[in-house]
Amino acid sequence: MRVLVAIPAYNEEETIEEVVRRVRESLPDFDFLVVNDASRDSTGEILERLGVATATHLCNLGYGRAIQTAIKYALSCDYDALITLDADGQHYPEQVLSLYYADMERSWDVLIGSRYAKTHDYSQAPLGRRIGMRLFSLLVWAITGHHIYDTTSGLKVIRRSVFEVLTHWHFIDFHAEAIVYLLQLGYSVSEYPISVAERTQGRSMYSLLSHLTYPLKTSLILLLGVVEPGLTRRKHL
Repeated sequence: MRVLVAIPAYNEEETIEEVVRRVRESLPDFDFLVVNDASRDSTGEILERLGVATATHLCNLGYGRAIQTAIKYALSCDYDALITLDADGQHYPEQVLSLYYADMERSWDVLIGSRYAKTHDYSQAPLGRRIGMRLFSLLVWAITGHHIYDTTSGLKVIRRSVFEVLTHWHFIDFHAEAIVYLLQLGYSVSEYPISVAERTQGRSMYSLLSHLTYPLKTSLILLLGVVEPGLTRRKHL
């Protein structure tokens, strides 16, 4: 199995060097790519100094496009699996191997590293995020009949079986709408329990305003996640 670990990064100068170090130490047998989504700080210079393979967007395209860049890279370079994790230091690279082996054992098309797979308890999350996560999980279940409790996790194992199909549609955040899209197409998606650290540096992509607008935006995008699989099937018959 050829495996690529990919990290989307936007303005993560305070954490990216430590994340790179831990990935290299924990996953020496996997190849490594950072997708620099047109960072305006020194993220790019740090990656160049560290000698990290980097795909750089000339303008900020957003998280979904950064993940798709990694998928297209993995597809063109003939990788068997892609592992994504965040650049903010909240994911533990030391847990990635357990997630990867769990996926290899059951052959899921996508396996999500989930904070809530065991407990289903969102009580420790801020109120706005808690409401959003409950809503997204409920919507995924209502549409697909599958329970996914951590729809916003950036730690995933993505198998080659879904590389190409994940390039057919522009995903905004590559979370709930991508899960619905894949399940509607008949692919397998599951969760594996992980733990995460609190963000101590940098700025979260979720602001106070986004706690109000993000659930609405994602709910609307999920409707496209229901329609798009039918269009995808027709395009590729």
